[in-house]
Amino acid sequence: MKNPASTQLYKTVSQLGLSRAQVRRLLPEWWVPALEEEPDGAAELAMHLSRRLSVDLQSLLKGSVVPKGAVAKLAFKHHANVDPSSLSAATFIASSLAQAVLAALPMDYQSLPSDPARMRARACEITPGQPFGFASLLNLCWAHGVPVIPLPNLPVGVRKMDGAALQVGKRPVVVLAKKKSSRAWLSFILAHEMGHIALGHLQPGSSIIDISLQETATYLSESASDVQERDADSFALETMGGAAVAAEIQTWLPMAAPVEIAVNARKAATKHQIEAGHFILRHAFATRRWPEAMTALRFLSEDLNPESALVAQLKEHLKLDMVAEDLQDLVASVTGWNTAS
Repeated sequence: MKNPASTQLYKTVSQLGLSRAQVRRLLPEWWVPALEEEPDGAAELAMHLSRRLSVDLQSLLKGSVVPKGAVAKLAFKHHANVDPSSLSAATFIASSLAQAVLAALPMDYQSLPSDPARMRARACEITPGQPFGFASLLNLCWAHGVPVIPLPNLPVGVRKMDGAALQVGKRPVVVLAKKKSSRAWLSFILAHEMGHIALGHLQPGSSIIDISLQETATYLSESASDVQERDADSFALETMGGAAVAAEIQTWLPMAAPVEIAVNARKAATKHQIEAGHFILRHAFATRRWPEAMTALRFLSEDLNPESALVAQLKEHLKLDMVAEDLQDLVASVTGWNTAS
């Protein structure tokens, strides 16, 4: 016989768009449905849901979803043609992961440079000897105590944002969830989220969720009235080379073949010491020739497999056994810790 209290809990969290099957994918590996029918099963289920979804326990037991931590105040950005509520589940899970990771990190937070030129210079100091790009930004974040958490393995059917900047207390966290095999794409999203942090857009208990930084739009904000998004876009572009990149791609033939685009990008990378993929993306935004750009990116072996770099950095800086015991399996499964090569 089903426990009415457990049934009510599943109904309550369905407000986040989560089905019972999706919720169970988030529960501890040892959890079995039979536990929900035991006398104390509903109380234990509520505790796990509260911890894994960053919601208030007492409110959950009373039938309502009250966010806590980094999701106490949410701002959804770049949401043209997307219902922000469809991102609720991913956002609440990301908040839980951010809190779990931060609680286990030994390093302190140092403010990120608020000037794009200084941001780039600092990143190049930390990662010398290679073109500025994804690895530079990723290393800079971790060196300053800003975790960058990948989000590849949410339950099937849970819609993900492209990226997010969250603040837990006084500590910022970046989440990268966009499924892209291109480091250049993730470089811009990462630089954009770093811009939100560096420019002071976050407050304790707040999150900025960038739903969709799509290649069918532009790097510029979809809403000209959204000053924070426009500023974060501009910060990212300036950090990634700004006017020098724009001037470089203006010298390229607009109708160049993909292989020629890739060759041009490699030459530009050597000249400017900026990852080649970024030149290709900027060229695509200027010409709207996205199929050719995606083909050109595939010629760049150095632009592949950003997910492995994300997980490698997470493993380097985080000791999983320092994470709260009841959340270790969630961190490991959702971030790809267990499956990364």
